[in-house]
Amino acid sequence: MAKALNKKRILGSKIALALTILTVSLSRQYWQESSIYHELFEIIGITLISICAMGRIYSTAFLGGFKNEVLITQGIYSVMRNPLYFFTLTGIVGISLLSNHIIVMIALPLFFAFLYTGLIQREERFLAKEFGEQFTNYKKQVYALIPNFGHYQATPCIEINPKYITKAFMDAVWWLAALPIIELIEYLQDADILPVLFVS
Repeated sequence: MAKALNKKRILGSKIALALTILTVSLSRQYWQESSIYHELFEIIGITLISICAMGRIYSTAFLGGFKNEVLITQGIYSVMRNPLYFFTLTGIVGISLLSNHIIVMIALPLFFAFLYTGLIQREERFLAKEFGEQFTNYKKQVYALIPNFGHYQATPCIEINPKYITKAFMDAVWWLAALPIIELIEYLQDADILPVLFVS
């Protein structure tokens, strides 16, 4: 069940990001570099992507490779039930703003919100079946995606699997690659190497 959901999520994410890169590659940014909005959205975008990268590593440390084996309720999981998805959406909004393309700013976050809302609902049905009353009580105390830092609690030590932390660091590199990729596309458009078919 969990593996099937994960495959669908990854496939949906790859398709959405491929369409985003295609849109950005073939269209001119709505706000050009001379615009104050361009710089503002770029700064906010980079900030959100950085939060996403660090947040996903932090969340993975507490998850420790034990997902679906035990119910993780410590650390960031005591603040919200789905921190990995929260930080993913944070990163998606960051990429959207960084792109400076209106169509991307609107469509990409909406698509991921739709994708992850359904995914969270299906995963929580699975967790309710797997962990019963333990998950029911946890769900009553902790929001799905809205952080409540007043609920934070963690044991002095946690078990960390280096394999998953390494994977999280590699994942973070891809998130941080958004800026150079977008900058490269802008350069190729300015050099007339990539055709600009429309403004978005």
